[in-house]
Amino acid sequence: MGVEQEQRTTCRQCSAELAAGSAFCNRCGASQEGERPAKAFAPPTAGALPPEETLWKGRYALRAAAHHWLLCALWILVVLTVYLSIVEVRSALGSGLVTLLGVGPALWFLALALLQKLTQRYRLTNQRLFTERGLLRRQHDELELIRIDDVAVRQNLLQRLFDVGTVTVLSTDSSSPRLEIEGIEHPLAVKEQIRAQVRARRARTTYLETL
Repeated sequence: MGVEQEQRTTCRQCSAELAAGSAFCNRCGASQEGERPAKAFAPPTAGALPPEETLWKGRYALRAAAHHWLLCALWILVVLTVYLSIVEVRSALGSGLVTLLGVGPALWFLALALLQKLTQRYRLTNQRLFTERGLLRRQHDELELIRIDDVAVRQNLLQRLFDVGTVTVLSTDSSSPRLEIEGIEHPLAVKEQIRAQVRARRARTTYLETL
């Protein structure tokens, strides 16, 4: 009968081939007794922050000033009614002055609404909330989602009908403890999106801290 082939193993230190049961490595002299060293730990990437991406952009909507338009329409109606029904008033006031009194407030509110639309911009990513204000001179601010404590929505009756409103963000950031995202479309959906991203960011941060 032939001689059975000797069983072989490898050194746990230098991976040199050794006879089974060897106590030391013939090449590096490392001891082969006890448990083999554990492999180097590679931290998982499941909890790592993903690349930052924009999830939503918004700006002031003219429909958010619908209550102002309604008040202006009522005011114009009152001015025209008084002007046309009272002869003394009609003779004392010229048509130009009546037009100014009636249309003036409407033009003023329209100018304010257009100014807000041009000067206010908002952007939400999976990590931060950005605000941009100003026309010629702009101010850029950002708020880390992990610092947000609460999110609320404010709407009046007409804003609810037109699905516009203001989202209020409360945070622990000393520079922006209260942030107003004014007159945006679909405020309830934006609020839920912010809330979902805050929870996701906190979950990822907690996972990384436990590693």
